[in-house]
Amino acid sequence: SRLAMRTTRFSYLLLAGILVGLLSACTANKAPSKVETALANMAKDVAIPIQAEDVKNPLPETPQVIEEGRAIYNQSCALCHGMDGHAATEMGRAMYPPAMDLTSPHVQHWNGSELFWIIQNGVRLTGMPAWKNILPETDTWKIVYFIHSLPNLKLAGETPGQGQSAAPTTPEQRIAYGRTLYRQEGCFMCHQLNGEGGKVGPDLTSEGRRGRSDDWLIGHFKDPQAYSQGSIMPSFKNLTDEQLHALTTFLQAQVGGPGGNSPSQ
Repeated sequence: SRLAMRTTRFSYLLLAGILVGLLSACTANKAPSKVETALANMAKDVAIPIQAEDVKNPLPETPQVIEEGRAIYNQSCALCHGMDGHAATEMGRAMYPPAMDLTSPHVQHWNGSELFWIIQNGVRLTGMPAWKNILPETDTWKIVYFIHSLPNLKLAGETPGQGQSAAPTTPEQRIAYGRTLYRQEGCFMCHQLNGEGGKVGPDLTSEGRRGRSDDWLIGHFKDPQAYSQGSIMPSFKNLTDEQLHALTTFLQAQVGGPGGNSPSQ
């Protein structure tokens, strides 16, 4: 069954995580290693559905409940995730991996019980703390409704809070947002950039000097096998057009290596 497969995968990841922890003598005063960070990102989507169970939100999804969730969110979550959910805050972007963009498909695909579990229990080896001893369960459920409402509020032309919109409008902003997405989506796990990251895929340090068009890169993100025969890269068609363009702009700015300028970090 799917649950058995998830449990088996999680068991392997958990065992690997324990071994890494023992070998590295990790402490709260030491930043997690790249291996620990990679394991945390891989384990997140596997562990959360198992742990969450199929609990249901006991509150009605009404405008009043969502508005109450907004108020609690602004007080407890906006410091890292931003009042509009894009995590375009100094605190959120300083984390590694960065705080998640709550409007992204990656977050929005989690159902209510999974989001509830994440908020209550936090995610180890990231900056996401556990709120179960701070927020009552009813407040957490209100935040869950508000988070799921974020994309709809944006489509309706509203703003979830009084903070400025995080939508990138200049090349510099798109590069910054693309850099965040590069980390959030785990690209560093397979690709090298400025000497850091995995070696499964090509080195991206000089991607901007390879002569590929923006359209080619965006198409490749959506359907890697159609553009690179035999590619094992997963599809990123779950990302929005705005996110794909930001990630492309970031990669096109990478012109390091021999004969190139220092790439964007």
